[in-house]
Amino acid sequence: MSEIFAGIRVIDLTQGMAGGLVTMILADYGAEVVRLEPPGGDPMWEHPAYLLWQRGKKSVAPDWDSDAGRQQVRQLLEGADMFIESLRPGEAARLGLGYDSLRRSNPALIYHSLAPFGQTGPYRDFQPYDGIVNAKSGRMRDQVGWQRNRPTFRAVNDISYHTAMFTLQAIVAALRVRAETGRGQKLEGSLLSGASAPNNNWRLFDGQEIPADLYPGELSKEDVARGILTADRHESDPHTANPSQICLETKDGRWIMHSHIQQDLFDAWIDAIGFSWIREDDRFKTAPNLPNHDDRIALNLLIVERFKEKTALEWREIYRQNPDCAGEIMQTTQDALQHEQFRANGHVVEVDDPRVGRMEQLGAFAKMSETPARIARPAPRPGEHTAEVFAETLRPAPQIVPRGGNPARPLEGITILECASWLAAPFSGALLADLGATVIKVEPLSGDPYRRMPTNENMVRAFQGKENIGLNLKSEEGLKIFYELVKRADVVMHNYRPGVPDRLKIDYETLRAIKPDIVYVYAGSYGSIGPDRFRAAFNPTMGAFSGNSVFQSGEGNTPKGDQSPDPIAGSGVGTGIMLGLAAKVLTGKGQYIETSMMTSNVYCNSDDAFNYAGKPPRRVPGKHQLGLEATYRLYNTADGWIFIAAQFDGEFRALVTALGRDDLAADERFASWKSRIANSAALEAELDPIFRTRTADEWEALLQPQDIGCVRADKASHVRFLHSDPQSAAMSFMVMTQSPEFADKAPGGRYWRHAPVVNFSDTPCEAGKPYEGPGHHTRLVLRRLGYDDAAIDRLAQDRVVGLAKTVARETA
Repeated sequence: MSEIFAGIRVIDLTQGMAGGLVTMILADYGAEVVRLEPPGGDPMWEHPAYLLWQRGKKSVAPDWDSDAGRQQVRQLLEGADMFIESLRPGEAARLGLGYDSLRRSNPALIYHSLAPFGQTGPYRDFQPYDGIVNAKSGRMRDQVGWQRNRPTFRAVNDISYHTAMFTLQAIVAALRVRAETGRGQKLEGSLLSGASAPNNNWRLFDGQEIPADLYPGELSKEDVARGILTADRHESDPHTANPSQICLETKDGRWIMHSHIQQDLFDAWIDAIGFSWIREDDRFKTAPNLPNHDDRIALNLLIVERFKEKTALEWREIYRQNPDCAGEIMQTTQDALQHEQFRANGHVVEVDDPRVGRMEQLGAFAKMSETPARIARPAPRPGEHTAEVFAETLRPAPQIVPRGGNPARPLEGITILECASWLAAPFSGALLADLGATVIKVEPLSGDPYRRMPTNENMVRAFQGKENIGLNLKSEEGLKIFYELVKRADVVMHNYRPGVPDRLKIDYETLRAIKPDIVYVYAGSYGSIGPDRFRAAFNPTMGAFSGNSVFQSGEGNTPKGDQSPDPIAGSGVGTGIMLGLAAKVLTGKGQYIETSMMTSNVYCNSDDAFNYAGKPPRRVPGKHQLGLEATYRLYNTADGWIFIAAQFDGEFRALVTALGRDDLAADERFASWKSRIANSAALEAELDPIFRTRTADEWEALLQPQDIGCVRADKASHVRFLHSDPQSAAMSFMVMTQSPEFADKAPGGRYWRHAPVVNFSDTPCEAGKPYEGPGHHTRLVLRRLGYDDAAIDRLAQDRVVGLAKTVARETA
């Protein structure tokens, strides 16, 4: 079997998780990745996750201080296909590696710049840490936690994870454009783009005032019931939890997180746990929607006692017999690696590493039938391949024979059929629609059940930008229409549970017979094999499975549900689709592909998704959820909260010098990153009183100009940051659009939405594609297939298709 990126050379000049994941996945699927150790070296090599993130690559340590060393790097780039760099804005040009210069000698080069806050704006030079971005953008202010009325540290690495996924999607789209035109281009992304995933408040209607900045827990019970995203639901507290999303302690002291947001799933769960009797009880028969809070609490308390009758594994076995039960045991990422479902799907591989010996590592990102990943080589030692690479005969610039297309957008001309519901899988379609793909959302005549939550910003974020067609796949004529769409499509993606596509006659073998080069993506929850393959899963249950929830909850605290797994999975589905398109572009092959919520969320926790003898334990937030260590955490000040990021030796020395405490750098307890972690409590005791001597704004104004990671963490909510912060404005991070669905909210239905997450120099994305209602484009799509209005009306009358009240405009 061939590899997707065989023959593609990637030059990697990145540091940290985001860039490391991008090039690791490229290497897994066949690219030759040459990692350049950055000027001054990369202190992240001290992090054990680099043994995973750098696998399969070559490492070169150039002499950055000499003209000859920089010229060697330039010559590498003149013969490369891709360059991915995370230097500070402008630094690549100062090293003689700017895009405009390189493009003249290598017009086919795809050049991706990745910065924390992009290439422009007042924060362009801020430090490249998830913590800095989360704190400055208001996400720590909005983060649900056990502490009240102050920011909470965001532990889960979703900023870096999403940024990695967006970067992969963008460079594959640029590769596709290059195949058509023969030309490369410059791409620009940011860690801030990772905050655009739909687990944050973001929407603002034209003319609407920005909502008041409230901490989680400051909302009324009515706001909580309506699902306002900053609600502090405390799913493990029966007095605040909704019965449909409740975390329950079992007989053996473990906890199970549940999510039954569909009535049929809740009913199945109630039957499975022996509570069918509530349907005859006037207090509880409308559960989980109980308007009387006392009744809700009373039912929760009864369920709490029921769960103490069995162990967690006994409950899991009941759920396997009743797969509509969506509940998962709270566990760590290390537990997830050992889970029988995870291993049944082949998501763990063994690698022999010369430093630590036999390693178990997180496996391939997606399962691909024709171009599978090949993971064989461990991470290199820094500089291991310097002599080998620089001794090679110089490679000429890639000569691409253009296919003759001239797309105006990165994915213009690509058609994706989306047969998926809820948030996880549909989010991928929204991302790829922004890249210019025609994404046709195929919904049942009743609509995607997620649409029943019209005020939910997640739903709007995941559904916008698509053409929506209502289609009855259970009817003969509906299936005929679907097959006609397949003939014209490049990708079919669904998230049905195993067996459903066969019953609907839309399985891979059936569709491959219709369109042999179709890219067919199953966006599953647990994958297609293993004991949990038929089970339902939702946002918080996969947070429990992958380690998100335990990690975020803080050491020693009762676990809380995490609301990020759906968008994490959705970004992963988008990457799976793009890997399939890359294979089709480069090898001509369509194929069957699987992604899963399970795998994507463990990838988000890849800083702990490996094991070897003597592996240090994962750093976790303390009970107060302030951070991971003394130099990567929140601190209270004389007025407000700051976040400090100064983990590495040079950063730490600069910090304590600025604080007037050079003696701390000389203290053997704090002499290295490792020793500072071991003595974190002692260092916190030294730093905490110092930070209380100035205000948060004063500390940021003092330390940032000295290139010390410090930002105020409580200035504004995330939605206020998006719509009023000068950095967001400088990046054009939000754009205006309009939809008739919101005509009652603003004139013309105008609202602000996220701009596309990556900028393309030559084929810009289409900004501002709106949200539309179910069936909004049914006529438009059917007219393209040759149906006239009379035929469409007949199909609607026969309940083969669903039409909307508003009709989509014809497009060229």
